[in-house]
Amino acid sequence: METNRITKTLLWVFFLGAPLFGQASNGPAGAVTAPAALEASAGYAYISLAAPNSQRVALNGFTANVISQFTPHWGATLDFTFARAGDVLRTGQSDKIYTAMVGPVFYPLGRRKTEIFAHALVGAAWIHGAVPITATTYYAGWEDRPSFALGAGVERSITGPFAARAAVDYLRTTFVNSTGATEGQNNLRLIASFVYRF
Repeated sequence: METNRITKTLLWVFFLGAPLFGQASNGPAGAVTAPAALEASAGYAYISLAAPNSQRVALNGFTANVISQFTPHWGATLDFTFARAGDVLRTGQSDKIYTAMVGPVFYPLGRRKTEIFAHALVGAAWIHGAVPITATTYYAGWEDRPSFALGAGVERSITGPFAARAAVDYLRTTFVNSTGATEGQNNLRLIASFVYRF
């Protein structure tokens, strides 16, 4: 329930509140400028997920996002990722992760066809995983908790409205440990995607 409220609030902020960043500073009161750019991307995601006993699990999957750029240096993004791995820690179970996050994007540097960006995202993560308890038993189930990501990347125009993007993120999520208590996970997310600019 708490995660559903968080997700709805984030979507409301992105779609209704974000255009306020585009208000003209020297125009009439209440005047709003159109976004400088709107783009969508989809591609490959790799997540190195923290597991119990200092082990890590490699997950592969899909990522997609939408970015609305309000000024040459600022925008907002709505970001989704799904990734999975099979037979985690020899339990016969698979790890799966879904994330939905929103947040600001900062473009500190751009030259010709290349832009550098940084983003800070908050939202929720839904994780299905398995945690060994003894040599013959394990815990398996779902955990949904708030999550966040901090990262940076580069975007390079290819031709016309098409571009390519690569990014690296620190992704913070939560799952249970071998005692059944929830525990924070420090994860690495790598993204390679194609971009279409409207």
